[in-house]
Amino acid sequence: MRETSLPQPRKVVVTGGSGRLGQYVVEQLHKNFEVKVLDLRPPRQNVKFAEANVLDLDTLRKEFVGADAVVHLAAIDFDHQAKPEDYIHVNVQGTWNVLQAANELGIKRVVLCSSISACGLSEANPSFTPQYLPVDEEHPHYPIQAYSVSKQLMENMAASFVRRGDIQVVCLRPMMVLIPENIAPTIARADDPSSRWLFYYITPEDCARAFEAALRATHISSGNFFITAQDSCRAEPTLQWVERVFGKLPEIRDKERYERDPYASIFSGDKARQELDFVAESRWQDFL
Repeated sequence: MRETSLPQPRKVVVTGGSGRLGQYVVEQLHKNFEVKVLDLRPPRQNVKFAEANVLDLDTLRKEFVGADAVVHLAAIDFDHQAKPEDYIHVNVQGTWNVLQAANELGIKRVVLCSSISACGLSEANPSFTPQYLPVDEEHPHYPIQAYSVSKQLMENMAASFVRRGDIQVVCLRPMMVLIPENIAPTIARADDPSSRWLFYYITPEDCARAFEAALRATHISSGNFFITAQDSCRAEPTLQWVERVFGKLPEIRDKERYERDPYASIFSGDKARQELDFVAESRWQDFL
C-alpha cells in the first residue's frame, strides 16, 4: 500500500445510493459532500440523481464526468438469493465498469463496498474455521459461494487498478449490516446454541460513517478493511461460545482484547481504526 495524499474530494457519485445500505451512506455523505446518486430508482434524499445500471459502461462514463470520487455500492446482495451466475455477472462486471470509467475520466478516488464474505468465513463452513482470533485482513481467504467469490474478485480488480499508479481504490468489508428488518432474526439466531455463524455485525449508521472516513483518508492509496462493531451480537462471552461450537479455541493473538471486553467481536477493526480513523459506536446490548 503506497501513501500518496490527494486533495479531499468534494463531488461524490454513489452507485446504488437508493439501496438498503446506500440510503444510509447518502444520508451521511450529503451533509458534507456534493452527492450524485446513480441507481435504478431515485433516492429519498434531495440530491442529484441519474437512472443508471452499472452494467452500462457508456452511461457510467457520462454520469461520472465532473466527479472527484466514486462510492460503489450497487450490487446483488447475498440476501437476494440470486443465481450464482448473476452474482458473478452483476457484481464483478459492474465493479469493473465502475473502475474503468473512473480511471478513464481521471477520477482519483474510488471506495468499493466489498463484504465480510470476501474472506469466506461468513459461509460457516465446518472445513474452514478461523485460524486465529481476532480475525484480521491478513487471515487466509477461502470463499466458495458465488457471492463471496464475487467480492474477492472485486478486491482483486481494485488492486489491479491501483497498480497502474494513477488511482486510489479502497475496499470496505462491512459485517452483516443490522438494518431494522435484520434485528429480530439476528436476536433469534443468537439464541441458537448450535449456530456456527460468527455473530458479527455493523449498524448502517456506523457503516455509513466508515464510507465517509474512507473518502477522507486520501493518504491511503489502497487496502481492504473490515468494518465491524467492536462487540459480538451474542449475549455470551465470545471465547466461551467459540470453544463450545468449534470444539477448541484457535490461537488467540490478542488476549487482552477479550479480557477487556469478553464480548469482543471475532473480527478486528484495528486496521480501520489506525488507517481510516474509524471506530464503530454501537453496542449489541443496546438492541436487546
